[in-house]
Amino acid sequence: MDSKNGSIHKDDVEKILPYHQMSLLGLQHVLAMYSSAVAIPLIIGGGIGLTQEQIALLIAADLFTCGIATILQCFGVSSLLGLKLPVLLGCSFTVIAPLISIGNAYGLGAIYGSIIVAGIFIFLFAPVFGKMLRLFPPVVTGSIVAVIGFSLIPIAINYAAGGYEAKDWGTSIHYLMAGFVIMVILIANRYFKGFFQAISVLIGLVSGTVIAAALGMINFSSVSNASWVSMIKPFALDTPKFFLYPCIMMIIVCLVNMVESTGVFFAIGEICDRDIKESDIVKGLRAEGVSTLLGGILNSYPYTTYSENVGLVSLTGVKSRFVVGVAGIFLLLLGVLPKFAALALTIPTDVLGGAMIVMFAMVGAAGIRMLQKADLHQNNGNLLTVTLTIGVGMGVGIVPGLFDKSPELIKVLFGSNGIVCATVVGVLVNLLFNYKDIFNLKNKLVEEDVGQIAE
Repeated sequence: MDSKNGSIHKDDVEKILPYHQMSLLGLQHVLAMYSSAVAIPLIIGGGIGLTQEQIALLIAADLFTCGIATILQCFGVSSLLGLKLPVLLGCSFTVIAPLISIGNAYGLGAIYGSIIVAGIFIFLFAPVFGKMLRLFPPVVTGSIVAVIGFSLIPIAINYAAGGYEAKDWGTSIHYLMAGFVIMVILIANRYFKGFFQAISVLIGLVSGTVIAAALGMINFSSVSNASWVSMIKPFALDTPKFFLYPCIMMIIVCLVNMVESTGVFFAIGEICDRDIKESDIVKGLRAEGVSTLLGGILNSYPYTTYSENVGLVSLTGVKSRFVVGVAGIFLLLLGVLPKFAALALTIPTDVLGGAMIVMFAMVGAAGIRMLQKADLHQNNGNLLTVTLTIGVGMGVGIVPGLFDKSPELIKVLFGSNGIVCATVVGVLVNLLFNYKDIFNLKNKLVEEDVGQIAE
């Protein structure tokens, strides 16, 4: 950060920090997303009737592939793929219901077959999706990013209350623990400077866990029962099988993830002071396609860019992609060292919930900041675009089971969260009011492309 005016240097993304600092900052990113990385294999494995040993393999494979996917996205491969910004990849909750449905109807092999096909589709379709960039001006992207952040708040509140699976969900002790973590994060950001301010979330998580341990709220049995080493082998659970309907369903789910990832790309671009161009969208989605393909091979899942960690980048002010790359290395190691991976499971749910409230709200705030670039005073169409996008997106995300009686395709597309609904509404309403400006922008882009070719 510029000490005089607080502006963000464009080389912050390329900054290599001292190794001990990058290690702690990377660990902070891992802990921020770890509960989701573990919860998804547990839910899917239980939903399709896998044994505890098989679920443990799923968790290890997921962590390992998360690491590969994150490294691909942060560092890239030449100019072919990789956003090369500080983003962490993981499995989206969007895939849970479809994968359980496929597994119960067609078997485990069909899950991996559909994931492989979806990964290939994402990679090939990314350039086409990138051409849609002109449909996402700040008035649309800001609204979508706000919905992404604020729609995650109910998840954070649930965690802060102890998690729905907890018998004492909603009791005062959980709220006190979550509030304590929030207080520690606030104090660290108010009174600490430099590196210690940047690891405020990690300080909050560690402090909350220590207090919980002192109160006897932590069970260490998962650590003692975990093995020391577990090697990840391709197709260890089943060989891929390819059926038409599961493949179509997974492609649709991954299209939903591509929409969500595009919003996250714009959010991280705003935070890092980088203009996200068509080529960036294509490279970022290609990395997700390759990661999803690897997920199908390594007994794992489709992968998407996590908005949770974007909030952490915004909160800490550390934009270095190398920090998140280190987080990817940690995830690789956790995937083959289950004993150490189990340590993160000891963090209480309410402690995580306190940190999540802060991080998710930061993502929503990033969306509001993007909306400052849009003319909401003179242009009534822009104001209506924001109003309907956020209204519909939040409404769909808050009301559970809204599309349960709809056809399966509608349920898959719109039923998991409000982000896709927000995107569709935002694009359509903006087209209705601003189609002339979009057409002019298209001509401008064509002229720029011709100029670049001439040069």
